[in-house]
Amino acid sequence: MPLYKIADIVFSANHIYKYTPELCKNYLYTGSLAPEFNAVITKEDIESERARGGAEGFSDAYLESLALFRKLCVYCLKERQGVIFHSSAVAVDGKAYLFTAPSGTGKSTHVRLWREMLGDRAVMINDDKPIVRYTDGAFYVYGTPWNGKHRLDTNTRAKIAAICELRRGESNSITRIPPREMLMVILNQTLRPEQAEDVDKYFALVDKMLKEVKLYRLYCNVSAEAAALSYNAMSKGEGYEN
Repeated sequence: MPLYKIADIVFSANHIYKYTPELCKNYLYTGSLAPEFNAVITKEDIESERARGGAEGFSDAYLESLALFRKLCVYCLKERQGVIFHSSAVAVDGKAYLFTAPSGTGKSTHVRLWREMLGDRAVMINDDKPIVRYTDGAFYVYGTPWNGKHRLDTNTRAKIAAICELRRGESNSITRIPPREMLMVILNQTLRPEQAEDVDKYFALVDKMLKEVKLYRLYCNVSAEAAALSYNAMSKGEGYEN
């Protein structure tokens, strides 16, 4: 079975179809570390993914990739203080900024404006489903192959400088917000555990994230001015409201 390294976790995985190894090819691992776990995907796993809401009409090959992703997520929370966070994550000068919102709100568009503004300084970590882990005394975001419709990701990690909830607005404004105002956002945009024994780990991790990472709310239109406002506020502490 091939070895992969995602979110600094080395694991092996079997494949029934060719889609998943092609998807994960940039995360193949050829080093000397032993795998931490073996992800064995069965037909039952594929059918389980099909039974979940929103999976109707997808091919078995695609559902196999989701089953692998789910096994990685479960292991990550159980053993490595990590969770999937639905967001668009970009690193600038080695520091990561995560924009989160329901699908269709415009977070990918906003991050694209960052990349156009900052050029090579901006590295797209993941445009849909990065992994966030608490490690080395801080929260880091990692690229994954599950990277959204624009297929944007990098096999790297960066320390998280800020998390921003994005909302559409006619004008642009950004505000620092307290943890209580971001709690439901985080809960709605992370993958919650299905096993009862993992619930305490999940809430402890979310609580720690809320306390240790700077939190913002951005109202914005689709403009370069909106990108400049959010970048200056989160990276330089300029232009935000208390």
